[in-house]
Amino acid sequence: MGENAYKKEFVLAKEILAGFDGKLKRSNAPYQAFKFKSDKVCLVFYPHKTSAGNYYLRVRDEGSKDRVLANILMKKLFKESGSGVLFCRNKQWEATS
Repeated sequence: MGENAYKKEFVLAKEILAGFDGKLKRSNAPYQAFKFKSDKVCLVFYPHKTSAGNYYLRVRDEGSKDRVLANILMKKLFKESGSGVLFCRNKQWEATS
């Protein structure tokens, strides 16, 4: 993904996750916008296209050692993203919350 893709979402995620130990970095992997990594947690932000043709970012846990903390962070992203930007958790998150 290009440097400017999901720039607003990157800044917002960085603000929301600022109090937690870890780094938010753009991802070079296909179909990923960016990742938040720490010793305990790895969250992947990836684009999703709705049936209406709109895009937003989903967030998923990628093998976090502390799944409870990963769920807390995903909930925080979802609740604090506000209108105009949406971080939506995937079905995996709903099954483990």
